[in-house]
Amino acid sequence: MNGVKPKNDAVRAHLQPLNVEEALKYTPLSSVIPFSPDIVPLPSIGIPGSASIFASSRERNQSRQSLEALNQEAKNNNSSTLVQDAFRDLHGLINPWDLTEYFKLPSGLRLDGLSNTEPNKTNSKNQLGAFSELLFNSTDAHYRYPTPSTPGSRSVKSQAYLDQPRTPSNSRHIAANSQKHSQTKSPDGQANGLLTPQKQPPLTPNLKPLVVVPELPPSSQPTDYESFPDVDAKVQQLEVSPLKKRKSSEVENDSEPLAMGADQRAKATASLKYLQELISCIFEAEDSLQPDSSGTVSGHASKFFVFGNTGEGEQPMLVASVQSKLESSIQKVTSVGRFADVPADDLSRLQKVCEGTLRTAESVDLKIGESWDDSDIQNWLQRIGIADCGLRAARTLLRVMTGGRSEKQFYSEDTLQSILLVLKNVLDSCIIPVVESRSTSSNPEIFKVAVSQKKLLVGLFQDTTKILRLLAQLLVKEEVTEGVVTTVEFLAAALIFIENAHSEKDSVVGIQKFERLRVAAMDVLAKIFSRYEDQRTFIFDEILTSLEKLPVTRQSARQFKLIDGKNIQLVSALILRLVQASATRLSDESTRRRTRPSLLDEDTNGHTDDSGDERQVVSSRNELHMNDTEIVAGRNPANAVQQLYEVSQPLLDSCQKNAHYVIQFLVSRALKSTKTGDAPYRNLLDIFAEDFINVLGSPDWPAAELLLRSLLTSMVSIAEADNSAAIAKNMALDLMGLMGSAISDMMVHIRQISKGLDVKEKGIGGQLARLTEDFLDGRLREEDLLAWDGPYRATLEYLRERDVNDDAQLQSACGFYLTQWCSKLCCSFDAADEGNDDEQANSGFGRLTFRLRQMVLDRKFLETEFTFETVSTAYGRLAYTLTTLNTPFCKAFERVLIILLNSMNSDQATVRSKSLKSVIQLLEKDPTILDRGAYVMRYIINRASDSSPLVRDSALSLIGRCLTLKPALEDQVYESILARSMDAAVGVRKRSMKILKDIYLRNAKKDIKSAIASALLHRVKDSDQGVSDLARQTFEEIWISPFYRPAGASEETAQYKLAITEGVAIIVKTVQRGDSVSPVLDGLLQTILSNDSKNNAANFRVCKSMVAAMFDDILDGQEEPDKPGRQHVLQTLTVFAKANPRLLTPEQLQLLQPYIENLSKNDDLHVYRSVIVIFRCALPYLSGLQTSFLTAVQKALMESVSKLGKRELNEVIFCLWTITGVLKNVDRLLRLTVSCLKGIYAARNTDLTDETQKAGIGRVTRYMTIAGLLGKHCDFENEPKRFRDEFPWWKGNSVSSLMVDIFSSFTSPKQPLAVRKAAIEGLGLICQSHPKNFLKEQVYSAFDIVFAEENRELESLVLTGFKEFLAIEEKRSERGADLQELDGGADIEAGRLSGATTANQNDGVTTSIAQRYLKHITRISLATQDAYALTAVEVIASINRQGLVHPKECGPVLVALETSQHPSIASIAFHEHRALHQKHETLVEREYMKAVEQAFQYQKNVVGDPSGATASPFTSKLRPLFDVIKISKGKIRKKFISGLCSKIDFDPAKLDVTSEPPTHLEYAKFVVENLAFFEYSTVDELLHVIASMERVVAGTGTSVAHAIETEVFKVQLPTMNEDGLQIPVEVAPVDSMRLRQLTTSSMILSILWDARSFIRRLHGLNNPQKQREGKGKQASKALSSAPTKVNGVTGDKLWEEITETMAALTSTDTMMAQCKEFVEMLSVDQDFKLAAEGEEDGYDLSRMKTPDYENEEDGTPPPPGSGRGSKRKAGSETPAKRSRKRARSSGGKARRITMGESDDEFED
Repeated sequence: MNGVKPKNDAVRAHLQPLNVEEALKYTPLSSVIPFSPDIVPLPSIGIPGSASIFASSRERNQSRQSLEALNQEAKNNNSSTLVQDAFRDLHGLINPWDLTEYFKLPSGLRLDGLSNTEPNKTNSKNQLGAFSELLFNSTDAHYRYPTPSTPGSRSVKSQAYLDQPRTPSNSRHIAANSQKHSQTKSPDGQANGLLTPQKQPPLTPNLKPLVVVPELPPSSQPTDYESFPDVDAKVQQLEVSPLKKRKSSEVENDSEPLAMGADQRAKATASLKYLQELISCIFEAEDSLQPDSSGTVSGHASKFFVFGNTGEGEQPMLVASVQSKLESSIQKVTSVGRFADVPADDLSRLQKVCEGTLRTAESVDLKIGESWDDSDIQNWLQRIGIADCGLRAARTLLRVMTGGRSEKQFYSEDTLQSILLVLKNVLDSCIIPVVESRSTSSNPEIFKVAVSQKKLLVGLFQDTTKILRLLAQLLVKEEVTEGVVTTVEFLAAALIFIENAHSEKDSVVGIQKFERLRVAAMDVLAKIFSRYEDQRTFIFDEILTSLEKLPVTRQSARQFKLIDGKNIQLVSALILRLVQASATRLSDESTRRRTRPSLLDEDTNGHTDDSGDERQVVSSRNELHMNDTEIVAGRNPANAVQQLYEVSQPLLDSCQKNAHYVIQFLVSRALKSTKTGDAPYRNLLDIFAEDFINVLGSPDWPAAELLLRSLLTSMVSIAEADNSAAIAKNMALDLMGLMGSAISDMMVHIRQISKGLDVKEKGIGGQLARLTEDFLDGRLREEDLLAWDGPYRATLEYLRERDVNDDAQLQSACGFYLTQWCSKLCCSFDAADEGNDDEQANSGFGRLTFRLRQMVLDRKFLETEFTFETVSTAYGRLAYTLTTLNTPFCKAFERVLIILLNSMNSDQATVRSKSLKSVIQLLEKDPTILDRGAYVMRYIINRASDSSPLVRDSALSLIGRCLTLKPALEDQVYESILARSMDAAVGVRKRSMKILKDIYLRNAKKDIKSAIASALLHRVKDSDQGVSDLARQTFEEIWISPFYRPAGASEETAQYKLAITEGVAIIVKTVQRGDSVSPVLDGLLQTILSNDSKNNAANFRVCKSMVAAMFDDILDGQEEPDKPGRQHVLQTLTVFAKANPRLLTPEQLQLLQPYIENLSKNDDLHVYRSVIVIFRCALPYLSGLQTSFLTAVQKALMESVSKLGKRELNEVIFCLWTITGVLKNVDRLLRLTVSCLKGIYAARNTDLTDETQKAGIGRVTRYMTIAGLLGKHCDFENEPKRFRDEFPWWKGNSVSSLMVDIFSSFTSPKQPLAVRKAAIEGLGLICQSHPKNFLKEQVYSAFDIVFAEENRELESLVLTGFKEFLAIEEKRSERGADLQELDGGADIEAGRLSGATTANQNDGVTTSIAQRYLKHITRISLATQDAYALTAVEVIASINRQGLVHPKECGPVLVALETSQHPSIASIAFHEHRALHQKHETLVEREYMKAVEQAFQYQKNVVGDPSGATASPFTSKLRPLFDVIKISKGKIRKKFISGLCSKIDFDPAKLDVTSEPPTHLEYAKFVVENLAFFEYSTVDELLHVIASMERVVAGTGTSVAHAIETEVFKVQLPTMNEDGLQIPVEVAPVDSMRLRQLTTSSMILSILWDARSFIRRLHGLNNPQKQREGKGKQASKALSSAPTKVNGVTGDKLWEEITETMAALTSTDTMMAQCKEFVEMLSVDQDFKLAAEGEEDGYDLSRMKTPDYENEEDGTPPPPGSGRGSKRKAGSETPAKRSRKRARSSGGKARRITMGESDDEFED
């Protein structure tokens, strides 16, 4: 740096010289030259231009008059208000810090003729008036004028002296007093501004050069200078590109308002003149208001004024039309900047006129009555008119206050209070009641009156809206008292929380009109929040505490419309805006306005003191220039970052603090409430989260990310805390899933956008495309985001371009977003490598930091200093999305996913279920989550086998969603879904079936399809009707519906045949999977082909095509791996033939003939059997078959009779009889029958028990098998003659009777078992077709012998015969109807062919069998759980369906069988029990106590487990019984509960304890465990069971405790002798049997009390009386509601308690300990005492309380009050009972505190 060394060190310390580069920006060469005609041009030597600041001489004279008036006023009294106000305004205009300093006048240069050294000449100062002189003396603004060119003064000219640097943002300001220099002439007559050359004084030490530029040598050449390439390169790098730095031409063409031209000034003058004339007219009218001598008011005044009653008399008010004109005129004059020209006196008088109108409207009653007539309405309309005038007057006054006038009298607090009173009155008495009125409310009259005056009310709403907007402007522009601010806050907050109508028909003025009013109220609150920092906490508290006022219906009414069309809550928008305002720095103007005094302070000499203003302004300017230049910041980036941090960090801290406060408020209250509670903050939290998510991608609401980040932080802490309650974790997981899906949505959105971007595009589009590509590839660097021309800058430019009308909301968004940019930049700098020596990068960092700091300090800095290409909406949103995805909130997605997955392993079922549902939300937005690894699916699949049905259902739902998004996972998960199709929970089974259906339709693998079809087929016979119906519907949709042909399509296309073939292959493969499939498929096909099916005709065509396709497969001899085998195809054909024989044609049957003619291998036997079944089913219904074909079939079948087993033989004989009927030739079958009977009869006298008769036994049994089947399927009753000829000894007429007689002789116990079995089976077969033989003596005698012997094999044969016969009888009528439907007019011979299958009219036979053998059948069914028992159960079910016995005979048996572990037995019993209960409820419910006892015996003796419930999960064994009882009314259910509790009760003196363990103890345990784990339907049932349990304990427990104390512990009153001494009592030993009896009694009562405590704890019944309190419908509704379970409470501890109690009989010590504990329970427990007292008082339920527990995990607690008292002695405890006692030893209050409840919640 060059320069003269200063001689004075003080000067050097004061100001360091600058180099040329640093000083250049302070010279005119870098300044913006004023161009407006209203501003004095640059002073220069020469004649001034003709331009003038005055448009005419009139304006000049008017200004001169105003100045002379001020001079005169100042001369008389310089402390007057007028002088002080004018002084303050002008002084602010010439404030040196607000002026652009072009030149400074150095000392030594002076204006010509104004030298103070010439006192004889009059200078301009002495010519100034008093006011001008006051103003001149108070300013210190200096200007440097051009230095005159003087020969020989080159050294002076080369020195430039620097004043304070200018502020670019104030380049358009100019001091008003600069006119005094430009207008002054010298005595020589020269124009103002001319300088007279003066003799330059010598330089003094005080005039040190700030910048020294040495003169060039006379012969300087470029080669004489040294070159520095590295410096040149660095300088070039520091240059700003032309696209970024604003050009001076752009500044000249800036969009800011320029000075008015002549036309604009004319319009402004006209507006001012109109206003003044209007004011004059108003004043004239006011003056003429006084009545004349006649008592009348002039007509002129009536045009301007009306009279209103204030309560103190008549008050004149401006009419509404005049008020509107007045307000409009003031607005126009203010907008053109001429409002200051309106005389203050006129405005003051005008204010007084309007204030009178305000007072009139302050207390006017605007409420609408309920029963008004026309006169009332007219009076109300008059009052509305007064209110309207008051509102318009308020608008006028607010226009004056916001016009920028400095006079204090215009800002009266009383006036403001009056405006607010009028506003409050209108809101409270009119607007709010009208908005809340509904056409469907209890008082629709208000709504009707309001609707009739809708137009008038709309105007009122609009006026109110405008007033709120004006109030917002006033509060921002001017300082008001805290009382005014608070009042406005309350008024605005009240409007925000008023419920708007949900439909236009229920809204008087329209939904959106009121919404505009609420938006205005929101704007008021937001501006107060931004303007007054001390009000921020109060505003937040008022908003948050008012959330509870929102009605439930309001919470979902999102009526605040966003620019993208979405709707959110108005409150959500307000909170977002407030948080954004917290991060926005207040402008310098606002800061100065807040610190400016209302009046200028005066000292004792009358001079004003504006040092406070100056200090504030100086501080602001110094802050703006705290870092000298951008270049300096580039050299010292660390210092620049620190300065940026100091500026931006307080803003960031403020917004983070406010966001955290809002979220914590909502979360803390949400944790204490539910979605359906009285204070539903839980629901509110969801709504706010959804609203924040809706605006997460909008640049207008950047605070959404901060609020969601704070919410996510809270939820993560709750989810990861081990001690968080289940309900809290559920809330956290729910919200985390919601927020995670929002992040996924943004990721998916940016992926979609990236497809349309072009990285080669120039400008911002290409740059964003490259950044997006880098982000998706994981290569995005943070410095690219933070770059000056990066996404942050693009977003800010996008927001700035839209902010054309000073939108406060957009400005808050810009401020918040800028603060975020600053914070990220500071953090990035701190995280950078300290060893980074890249000077270029560090320099860029510092320069960027400098610019951001300037933008924070001056929000106009960006637009005034830099340019940027126009950012479109798409690019603006993309840039914002990029920055948002790199925020901490979006980066937390991985952690959210891990937490959700880990929560699937929680100990709490509801948490596991909620985590699954939350993952579903994520997958719905971003399916690529499944590609992150196999661990995701492993988590999900593991939960499909969870112990909780809720979790399993949620897991299946999630799996289904995963398969929809990624079908390739089907092979991995379908087996898990198949397992869930047999789940115990109905909902889980249904969901699995739906998912399996979707897999079936998508998957192409036959193995998977057949497995799915098999699983679904088993659900057709499900115990739940809903599941069964769903299974049938599913099969129709996957096997039948896809093959429907369009109407009119007669021919099958090749494509259709191929599809049918593929479908048939799946069906065949399904039938292959087991024998259990065919019967179910048979019933399913019958259902879909029946007349009840909606699409039976179309279904029939499809099935017929399938049958044809199967025959094509049979004919195709090629064996291919993918094709089904012939054997399996024929097996499938049998199913279709059984379902509907008409699906086959005669031609197709003829194709099967070869398969019955060659029977040589086992494989052929399966094919043979299938073909025979097809023939048997189809032949009776097909006409047109050739006789030769039938004869050939008959012959082949007859030849194979001797080779076939029983199963095939049954089908063959049935088929032979069918063919015989068609051919009308029974000879062959007659001969076969006679032959068999002869063989049997011949062996009647043979001793078959002889060892040598083994062959004879085989022969006889074979004959019996064939003869029995012939007797079943063939009807020879019309051929007795043939049999008489063969058996001469027989004289009867019934061939079946002959056969029975022959078989009966072999049923004797003397016969070998094999022969007896064949004879018994044969009798059953014959009697099935000829039921009357069941009544023959030899038949039932044989059966009696079988049942008496209890031979299981023989009993099974008898039962099988009964089952088949009863099934025939049961289906007789419906089968006949079905045959008629299928036959449809077939000939009688066809019916005769199948006549053997229809039973005779022997109804008495079934009744006889049921009554005679039911006891044996029930005995067999209750003896085991195997196939024998299943057959007996099926017989009982058939008897029950036919109503052959009294309902009470079967009811208890069915209840017991319901508890079987055999699924089929339990299912059949449950179905029959439910049907029996529905038909005969009154009869059946009387037997339920007997049924419970029978169920107990069944569980104890057969199942081998006398427990009343099963564990994992805990389920009551009598649950099927209770589910059936739930069908009945509540009275029946309560009766059943009371009955069970009474069965527990006992007589202590008669209790039998001889068995081990005692029977009644086991039975009581069985009942208690069932009661504990029942699923109760209502709260009333729950309270009833608790009351019943307590009644038993209170009643019987007292006598048991007394007996224990007197007999076991020998507690008795002391006996005194004559001397008053106590006589010692000898303690006799306790009888062991009596001790056992008392111990057993205490055990029964203890486990009953434990169960009672568990039920109350499980359902959270802390005080059951509260459930019964209330009146009317509310109490009834509460009792009839379904009970809810407390999360985390399981039956494990109760199970352990009961197990420990049941061990009390093991020794004398344990029995003594049990008795002692029971006595203490009854002695100490307060709840027990109350229950006992309730026994005497009719058992008042209000005394019931539920205990709390200190350590719930240690066991089920005892009744409350059983604390650790003085009676409990540790020495008497046995090891077996101590753990139990420790669990029961907590005191009442301690337990309450542990439960987290206050003590008063447990008090009556």
